[in-house]
Amino acid sequence: MIVMYTDNVLEFWVDDQPYFGGDFYAFRRAPLVLRLDPGPHKVDVRLIRDVRAMGGVGEPSIRIKLEVQKSEGGLAVAGEPLLPDLFAGKLASHLASVPIRNEELEWIDVRDIKSVNKAFVLAMTNETPFNLAPGQSRPLVFQISMPSSTSLSLSFKIYYSVKSSSSLLSSPVITHQFPHRTIEEPHKFTFLLPSGTLSYAILRPPSQKVTGKISSSEALPVLLNFHGAGLDANSHQVRHMLDSVPDLRAWVLFPTGGTTWGGDDWHTWGFNDVEAGVKALLEWVKVAEWKGPQVDIDKWLVSGHSNGGQGTWYALAHHPDKILGGAPVSGFSSIQDPRVHTILQGSLVDYRHELFVENFVGIPIMQQHGSVDDNVPVYHSRRMAQLISEAKWSSDYVELQGKGHWFDTVMTTTPLCKFYDQVLSPENTAPSLPQVFTILVANPASMTSRGGIVVDQLITPNQLGRIQIERDQIVSAWTLKTSNILRFHFKPQNLNSMLPHLAVVDGYSIRLLPNPKLEDKWFVRSVDGAWQLLQDTDWQSIEQRFGRQLGSLESILRTRGILSICAVDALNSGLCLQIARNLFQYFGADAEILESTTAYNGEAGNLISVEKGPTASPSLLPSYPITVDQGKGICIRNAQGSVRVYEFEEGLGALYLSPLPNERLELKVWGFDDDGLRQAARLLPMLTGVGQPEFILVRKRCAWEGAAGVLGMGSFDSFWNISEASFLV
Repeated sequence: MIVMYTDNVLEFWVDDQPYFGGDFYAFRRAPLVLRLDPGPHKVDVRLIRDVRAMGGVGEPSIRIKLEVQKSEGGLAVAGEPLLPDLFAGKLASHLASVPIRNEELEWIDVRDIKSVNKAFVLAMTNETPFNLAPGQSRPLVFQISMPSSTSLSLSFKIYYSVKSSSSLLSSPVITHQFPHRTIEEPHKFTFLLPSGTLSYAILRPPSQKVTGKISSSEALPVLLNFHGAGLDANSHQVRHMLDSVPDLRAWVLFPTGGTTWGGDDWHTWGFNDVEAGVKALLEWVKVAEWKGPQVDIDKWLVSGHSNGGQGTWYALAHHPDKILGGAPVSGFSSIQDPRVHTILQGSLVDYRHELFVENFVGIPIMQQHGSVDDNVPVYHSRRMAQLISEAKWSSDYVELQGKGHWFDTVMTTTPLCKFYDQVLSPENTAPSLPQVFTILVANPASMTSRGGIVVDQLITPNQLGRIQIERDQIVSAWTLKTSNILRFHFKPQNLNSMLPHLAVVDGYSIRLLPNPKLEDKWFVRSVDGAWQLLQDTDWQSIEQRFGRQLGSLESILRTRGILSICAVDALNSGLCLQIARNLFQYFGADAEILESTTAYNGEAGNLISVEKGPTASPSLLPSYPITVDQGKGICIRNAQGSVRVYEFEEGLGALYLSPLPNERLELKVWGFDDDGLRQAARLLPMLTGVGQPEFILVRKRCAWEGAAGVLGMGSFDSFWNISEASFLV
């Protein structure tokens, strides 16, 4: 048995056996575990150059690293444990995790985890046993407490059994030395993501100088600072990025985004991490027995550098009601290549921050960029400043002459420090809602409220939704003009002004009582264009697409609970392992591999199912438009209601989302044969900045033609019908 690391490699073959995913960003979280016979073996590697990962300055080059280690068998510890910091003899939080890997040829069941020394008490949080397929890597989450000791050293073991034996085995001793920090220092605390994966953030609470002047009943906002690509939030560089401004009137939080790349560039997976970290501050207050001012988790000052600057634009565009101000520094406005296929562009529209500038109007923005930046061209910031101006708003834009992409005080320059103080000043109130404002939405699942309005569904998923609002405070009426909006509602707690007594939506007047309870009422557009206010919740069913189900293929990452991966045929379990390895490698996401479909818990997280052959299990929705007919082929009902049949052929495969109850999703990976199945599986979310539509039908020629070779791709509308803008050969 060997363990193979493939740094900066995406695709490779060992003895002509293909492996897709590799470790393109050299995270080294989930290497390949192989059993090889003695003698020579052949490794083929496909070399791919990416300018974001490998740089764009100087002579273009590709550097990869292949490393093979002999496996010791059993349960291996796959990396450093994730543990909270200590301050004042206390743990900053009570959750931890350790990455583990099964280096046996059979399944392993983790039974227990115990501290070797008596200073700490450990307990598993997962249901026991915790299963690992052969070769699988997973993060094992556990609870940790310190009953009375102030020891800075932790030693522990993991106890497990292999499937063929009842004997209890143990891992080698795992040790960790805690750094001891003061409560005012930036320190690490841990928290669970909705997916069940453990993450962390670096927190700097308000200083004594600040807390001494503020009542403990007052709540201060959160200053979020997003790191750039390739940076660890726990690094000295990030921890101490704001040391020059130690007395800000805010809770300073440095999130990870799940990885050193901010997950998927601070979007679906990465921003879930941000929101979970902000909410976890409430638990930190309890654990730390904090006596100072409270935390207002709904008020954010957002800042970030480089990729973190791009994340700041994303937050401004998609979470405007929570933001007091934004400071994108040397951030790019868009990742997307405008030359790619139109449908692929649509799956990445949330990355096009320049399209959402109108959502910023009313929010203070401070932009900064070095004039000689050779990493992110200054054009990005100049363009955003111009677009904001064209939207009849303004941003403070400072271009630092002679400065490059990074220097030690890049986040604490004089203009930025002045901006922080202005936004966080006690005299400064939350940004007032403009009398006239606009809401732009690409995917309702990634957009929170603007002016207290939340868009729930669009008419056509391939187009932006727009609501233009004009407020008349004298008569307490709002006039709304919509485009491509099917359903929306008010979220009163996020309003910065009084709710209207009258809403005029596209000319339809809807009278609202003073101080109405609107949380569970929806404005709904009928087929003839009329608007009604309805309280019926039956629409939130498997027949309609809503909430976390919306969006492109990456919506599978919005799981609430650990992802489950299941192969209908045990012969495809190797592909399940590859999918699980890639999810852990690139997102740090945990996934449970199931040995049969019957093992799937209907109350668990989202499901990825793998099937091969002339049949596929049908969707739970009877009217679902994609089926596999054993006697015909794969059948797709288009927007006009006619059915197109694609006959079985070598290399035919498909990847598509379908609904499960309780706002969950199934991602079906299907192939007529091995080639088709592998082609479909390689399109799962993995690399950052690469979007995929909601269904894709591939064939053999895709191997050399790419997107040009697909038989079909596109999206579903709010009723799980194929949208009109979808492409079908």
